Amino acid sequence: MSETIETTTSVTVIHGAMLSFESIGATSVDEAPLRLREHYETLLRVIDGTVVLAIEDSERTMRIEDEARIPSSTPHRIYNGGESEARIVQELRRTR
Repeated sequence: MSETIETTTSVTVIHGAMLSFESIGATSVDEAPLRLREHYETLLRVIDGTVVLAIEDSERTMRIEDEARIPSSTPHRIYNGGESEARIVQELRRTR
């Protein structure tokens, strides 16, 4: 398993929303980069494997088809919480 997060595809869709497809390689919260999108709300959906979403002092384990909405300007980390490759799709919508 890779130890980085690799963006595989990013496309702009209707009304300025952007879709990002990623393979998640970081295997701990310490390896995962801090993410902060100041002007974008994020809808994250797991499409393969298991990921952990860490926001402040809380962590949520997510599996295939689980979704989470992350408000703009919310610092968070995403890492692989399973034994196999994890992949996610994120929809980013501009808030301002």
